[in-house]
Amino acid sequence: MESQLHLIWNPVAGNGAALNAYELVTDALAERGIPFTAEKTAYAGHATELAKAAIENGVKKIVVLGGDGTIREVASAVIHTDVSLGIISCGTGNDIIRPLKIPKDPLAALDIVLNNEPRHMDAAMANDLLFFNVAGFGFDVDVLRYVEIYKKRMKNGSLAYLRGLIAALVHMYTRKTKITWPEGSMESNVLIIAAGNGTHFGGGMMVTPKADPFDGLLDICVIHSVSKLKAYMILPKFMKGEHLTTKYVTYFTTTELTAVCEPASLLDVDGDILPGTPVTFKIIPQAMWVIVPQ
Repeated sequence: MESQLHLIWNPVAGNGAALNAYELVTDALAERGIPFTAEKTAYAGHATELAKAAIENGVKKIVVLGGDGTIREVASAVIHTDVSLGIISCGTGNDIIRPLKIPKDPLAALDIVLNNEPRHMDAAMANDLLFFNVAGFGFDVDVLRYVEIYKKRMKNGSLAYLRGLIAALVHMYTRKTKITWPEGSMESNVLIIAAGNGTHFGGGMMVTPKADPFDGLLDICVIHSVSKLKAYMILPKFMKGEHLTTKYVTYFTTTELTAVCEPASLLDVDGDILPGTPVTFKIIPQAMWVIVPQ
């Protein structure tokens, strides 16, 4: 079982995209005569349980097919082991693969898994919650809550994100926040605070564009209070990662940061809405092995 690929896939990810990816990938593996085993998830948290059981059974390479949430679940089992994680991303946002340079196409991603060596990647904590891409609070949580509403109404994930984004902008508000980190502190009315191990959140918004998942640091982006008009004007820059030059943004790197805000907020942790503030973000350097392009 050791040399074998073990696939863990989420059948509901990406409104059918994961099922399509699973069929393409398993057909390709069968055609190439590459042995594999596969299990599908049945409920939230199941991917972590399946991955832990596979590791106990001696699997050394786990390939996850799903969205950012499923990837986070499997990565949570792989962390601090010698097991390599391969990623075939087929969810709604697909943000986690962007800084890793893993292609969206399932067969191209499979080629990465089969032909490249694993690399030590950082992980991070938001309180006691593991994350691998971006965690934060404020406006992004509001976007995700609206996205969940629109995802129930429409098949197109990107369109659901866009509708969620517009709804959050209409109802936009800030939180009075105290932020402390080893090198400094600040108090501000904050629209967003994001701690990035990766670069993107919210289905393609490049919130921490300079983040490197291999550098042992968190990139922190604080967007201060802006008017709705200014928010509309900054948004295109935000999508492209060009917002760092605006006066409404504070951007720096650190290993740990604590934020306390009023009113309290839930957290966006790799695209999942989870229990919230006050929050301490902390980097875990070289936490896991992930297969990425050379």
